[in-house]
Amino acid sequence: MKVSEELSKEGLSAWKGLLLAHATLVEQIDKVLEAANLLPLDWYDVLLALEDSPDQKLKMSELAEQVLLSKSGLTRLADRIEAKGYICRQGCKNDRRVAYAKITPEGLKARKNSWPTYRKAIAEFYGAHMSPDEAATVGQVLLRFVGRHRERGSCGGQAP
Repeated sequence: MKVSEELSKEGLSAWKGLLLAHATLVEQIDKVLEAANLLPLDWYDVLLALEDSPDQKLKMSELAEQVLLSKSGLTRLADRIEAKGYICRQGCKNDRRVAYAKITPEGLKARKNSWPTYRKAIAEFYGAHMSPDEAATVGQVLLRFVGRHRERGSCGGQAP
C-alpha cells in the first residue's frame, strides 16, 4: 500500500495545518520583531542555541543542526550576525576543519532585549488561539516528534 493511501484524511489535514500555521506564525512574529527593530527570528534562534550551550559556543555543524539550516545557509547567516558583533567564530586548535560560533556579550544583550516582544507575539499569535488544555495537548504531540528525531530544538525555548 502506498504511503499516501495510509494517511488518513484527518492526518493530511493536520499536516497541512501544521505547515500553514508554522509559516503564518513565523511571518507574523518576524513582522512584529522587525517593526520593533529587534532581532529576526533566525538570528534569535542562533543566539539562543549558543546561549544555551556549554561555554556559550557550538561547532558550526552542530549549530546548523539545532537551527534547522544547511551548513552553507548557516555560514551566510553567521556572516551577517558576526558583522553586527553578536557572535564571533573561533577555530579549533586540534582540527583546522572545525569552526565554532560563540555568542558575544552584545549578542546576549540583543537576545535578551528581543525576548519580551517575542514572548508577547507568541502569546498573541499562537497562545491566544487555544485553551491551556489544548496547548498542553498540542505541545505533547509536537514534542513527541521532536523527541524522536532531534536532541533538542531552539525555537524560543525557556528563555530567561
